[in-house]
Amino acid sequence: MKRNFIERLKCLDCQGRSFRLDAQVETTEEVREGQVVCTACNRSYGIHFGVLNMLPVELPEEVEHEKEHAESFDYIINESGGKWSINRETAAQHRNLFLSLPKGDDSHYFKPGGSFDNQAGNAARYFKTLDLLNLKNGERVLEVGASFGWSPWRFAQRGCDVTALDVTNYLEVADIYFGQDGAYFERLMADMSTLPFADNSYDLIFSHSVIHHCKDLAKLFSDFKRVLKPGGRVVALHECSFGIFEDKAGAALQEAIDEGFNENAYTVPQWTGGARKAGLKVKTYYFSFIDDYVDRKRQRKSKVTWKLRLAESIQRRPLLHSILNAISIPIRILLRPKSWMLIATK
Repeated sequence: MKRNFIERLKCLDCQGRSFRLDAQVETTEEVREGQVVCTACNRSYGIHFGVLNMLPVELPEEVEHEKEHAESFDYIINESGGKWSINRETAAQHRNLFLSLPKGDDSHYFKPGGSFDNQAGNAARYFKTLDLLNLKNGERVLEVGASFGWSPWRFAQRGCDVTALDVTNYLEVADIYFGQDGAYFERLMADMSTLPFADNSYDLIFSHSVIHHCKDLAKLFSDFKRVLKPGGRVVALHECSFGIFEDKAGAALQEAIDEGFNENAYTVPQWTGGARKAGLKVKTYYFSFIDDYVDRKRQRKSKVTWKLRLAESIQRRPLLHSILNAISIPIRILLRPKSWMLIATK
């Protein structure tokens, strides 16, 4: 944590803005060990491996359960069945895997069923989103649910002032990204539903398949709005979303819940309604289902079939491509949205 980071913080207990930094281990880059102390109520927040811990004393039960599950979950599984949970030792051992995220290195970890299959499958869409956001140098970005930090690193590479927020100790893994190209980002353990920041602190709040874990969208978006600067944006990419008529008790959802994850089945109208209830201006963006299909097949190096050839042919015809995607949107909202993005502006 850099020393000036405390300027944007707010105490969870007394809402105070005045803090004292007690640094125990400090490098030229940041404070590695120490504590941040609220001078009004004396609440102390620890710093460990550069990560500031501002988790509430009592997390909501579902958040505490998910945190415990994630930190003990055997995330990485090799071809021989060896398993590792996410921690600093695992990151050092599999350094090249983490540095290759989200697209991957073509190893089995990024193939269907592999540990990083989800990240690889969404990689093309993720980088398209970064381009669409038209980020400005120095723009303040808060990524909620930042996990082990590959996405905040990508924002930092584009010159943004980035804060990675997560409830898990996965954030300690972020050290592997520092020193690669000079990009740096802050790491903060906190609950995204109780943001420990002053009003008007960020230009962009970004989430990637994360905020569907929240049980109260209106409350979440309300706090997001408070933390955003005027004109700031919330961008929620690839959030779990169900069609209005889709079966919301599906096997995949229930499997995730059984594994310990806090999943919620929201429809697009529920997403947009939650943001509007918080007073945000809302737009939705639907990625081309044809591009998604082609990207997925290429990523998996699938056999070339007539379907793939047809999809590639449509890609070469921009007008037809655009018309087909526009026609698909109402159907997707009703049946299965897939590949969409919510943009809510203060």
